[in-house]
Amino acid sequence: MTKVALVGVVLAGASIVSAQVPASMSAPKARELASLMKAKKLEAFAMRESILENRFLAVTVSPDVQTLAVSALYSRPTDIEYWIYQKDYAHAYGDLVSGTMASDRFFVEDILGDGLVGVPAKPGVADTVTMAGAKQLFEGPADPKKKNDKRMALEPYTKIFADADKRYCSLLDGVIAELKKLPVDSVAPATSVR
Repeated sequence: MTKVALVGVVLAGASIVSAQVPASMSAPKARELASLMKAKKLEAFAMRESILENRFLAVTVSPDVQTLAVSALYSRPTDIEYWIYQKDYAHAYGDLVSGTMASDRFFVEDILGDGLVGVPAKPGVADTVTMAGAKQLFEGPADPKKKNDKRMALEPYTKIFADADKRYCSLLDGVIAELKKLPVDSVAPATSVR
């Protein structure tokens, strides 16, 4: 009987922490992106984000598995423009994620493609965001009742999560708007992401 009560207290504590982390604003946008990519028969897509900064966006979507998204400056923009013109979006994505000419990356690993989740379901895999060269794992904030919990405290964690989710939403909005402009027959056949 006491074990059942203890489990209930632990679960109640976890749900209180979950309630304090902001809800994902990117969830509906991530689902819309996956639906659009499927309708356009695309696994990857890339576009120019800003003409002033030579900043580009690229995404890859594996429905119900993950969505990977990147926004980066690219010092030789004609390379990315060439891949976009050729509709070789996977190559553009690869260059933006790991190319030496890419900088100031904002990179999202959205596990399950369901938007950023601040507190993953147990035993879920956490979403991650890399920005300013630092990788943030969204596995939930530290539990104040646990002495050796190495995770970030609730207040800074919720701020970082909210900022990352807002930026991811902006990235998704840009890609969704561009995808809606494309007729279905104008896209290249799906190619595998390297």
